[in-house]
Amino acid sequence: MTVLYTGAVCPNSSYIHTPLIEIDKVDDDTLLRSATNRLQEFDYLLFTSRFAVKYWMLSGGGFDIKKIVSIGEKTSEALRKAGVKNINQTLKDDSFGVIDWFSMQKKGRVLIPRSNIALPIIPEGLKSLGFDVETVTAYINRMPENPQKVNLDNIDKIIFTSPSTVDNFLKLYGAIPRYKELVTRGVVTQKRLEEYFTKNS
Repeated sequence: MTVLYTGAVCPNSSYIHTPLIEIDKVDDDTLLRSATNRLQEFDYLLFTSRFAVKYWMLSGGGFDIKKIVSIGEKTSEALRKAGVKNINQTLKDDSFGVIDWFSMQKKGRVLIPRSNIALPIIPEGLKSLGFDVETVTAYINRMPENPQKVNLDNIDKIIFTSPSTVDNFLKLYGAIPRYKELVTRGVVTQKRLEEYFTKNS
């Protein structure tokens, strides 16, 4: 089986890797550095990806806070490598899993370093639960300037890692083939794919 992987970092060398997202630092990290200097104002520090961990640290961010929350094993692994021992990893590694976890926690202030195109699901969900939420752009998620296009006739399976990989696949190819095996990482990415097929049914 020939697999096309669209995420930034490919987990399998046997896959054809044509990244449809590119991760980079923000041009001006003034707000991010300000957030790292105000960490004591918050009760929770929420990381939604390993990239958020990376760029939080590059901007001088520490982890001296009551509770550090992580989505997914890769994010937790990045935190462990950074020396963080007490990690609260949500049971489900998606936005709704985060909201479920916070629904059982004491109300407080939450800081979320995240990408420039992160969806509002988590901040809005936490605010509806009564949390005070602040988000800050930690890194840039964009489409590569010259993404590689492959012959989809030779592909059996396509893996989408985020809603932006779905969006950027559409920009590059014009359509998503129904006759391929399509795999998504997370509920939100699956929803974006389903929305596409609903609009084009």
